[in-house]
Amino acid sequence: MQEENFEVKAPGVVKLFGEHAAVYGKLSLAAAVVMYATVSVKPRSDTSMKIVLANFSDFTAILDKRTLSLLYKRYKDRKGLAEYISSNSNIDSKILPFATIAARLSGELGLDLMGSEISISSEIPMQSGCASSAACSTAFTVALLKLSGKKADDPTILDIARDGERIAHISEGAGRIDTATTFYGGYVSTAGGGRPEAIATKITLVLINTGGKKSTAETVGMVRKLYDSDREGTEKILNSIEKCSIEGLEALKKSDLVKLGGLMYEDHKLLKSLGVSSPGLDRAVELCMENGAYGAKLSGGGGGGIAIAIHENPEFLASSIDSQGFKSVVAGIAFKGAKAYLEQ
Repeated sequence: MQEENFEVKAPGVVKLFGEHAAVYGKLSLAAAVVMYATVSVKPRSDTSMKIVLANFSDFTAILDKRTLSLLYKRYKDRKGLAEYISSNSNIDSKILPFATIAARLSGELGLDLMGSEISISSEIPMQSGCASSAACSTAFTVALLKLSGKKADDPTILDIARDGERIAHISEGAGRIDTATTFYGGYVSTAGGGRPEAIATKITLVLINTGGKKSTAETVGMVRKLYDSDREGTEKILNSIEKCSIEGLEALKKSDLVKLGGLMYEDHKLLKSLGVSSPGLDRAVELCMENGAYGAKLSGGGGGGIAIAIHENPEFLASSIDSQGFKSVVAGIAFKGAKAYLEQ
């Protein structure tokens, strides 16, 4: 077991194309951005594992081998996520995603995690659509693997890291693209279940916080109701969204930012027609376009949260948007994901 102090960072994630359509098997594309979740590891003189959540006033939990063993048994025997969460009500809901990851690493890969202190923090805005929880779960998983010195293949690592998202969202399908993107860095598509794309194009995004958002589960449910009531019409919209994803991927490969931006704006209008935008998102997107953006769109599940835009002068756009009451940040693409720490 590695004994010196070390850190693992995992970048935030934005969706360039394909939100909601991905639920129905369509292509989507995400990008890792330069804002990070950080997991710091240090040894402690105790036969237990200490987890500290820095973003929650250093909320602390102590886990021992017996607890992890019991968690792993309940995980394997679960009839569903809601039942699993309910059966572990003695563990704080903020800790359970990480405790479950630790239990699987211990139970399936034989990692000895005792005698360690793991602190988790994130500069990625929470509940904004930038995948803060996925980045935290992925950095945590990679940090524990690095701590133990044991190896695992990418699919195993990604599946275990996704447990953080599964539990947080109470959905077996949660976190696939977010976890893969923060793990690999750069650009990741849903092709092949989460494939890193060999694209070197550097873009700078303006991320605009439009305020509180609905849960992804809620907006996914809204689209499902629309799909069930008008399958033909909804499928037509979803196919048009996928067309934006396919053409956007090609534009990105060619570094054609004008084409890329136009497709982003078209994608936003299609997502709006699904009912997953919001007045704040629409206003931010239109302000971006009025101020010369190549393109802008909601990013993530929608119903609030962030919009993203590309512009010839990102700092100018950010200043212009902020003067209208929004709060924005400028971020480049993070081509290094959490996986890089396993290769050092």
